[in-house]
Amino acid sequence: MGALPFFGRERHMREFTLKNKEPDFLKLNIGEESFEIPLATSMTMEEARCMETMDGAISFFNKYISSDIANALTLRNYHDIIVAWREASEAAQADGDATPGES
Repeated sequence: MGALPFFGRERHMREFTLKNKEPDFLKLNIGEESFEIPLATSMTMEEARCMETMDGAISFFNKYISSDIANALTLRNYHDIIVAWREASEAAQADGDATPGES
């Protein structure tokens, strides 16, 4: 059986071009060290999926924080970092029309 004809219907096509934007970061200061962590508006979908669990969130942040400092952080420290990151991500999303995973 072949393809069905459109029966006189007009075919519609739209085009969209994804524009890369400058990434948004949270500048995290721990002691005398500073780290830049991408906000939700700049993270990939793979990174976003990892944020669904505490282990995934800690792994995400540990990619951007040096291991000697990350290993000394407490769960309370991570909680505070996640709250600051979430607030900064929400502010960045409100400032633009970006959504998590957009780059």
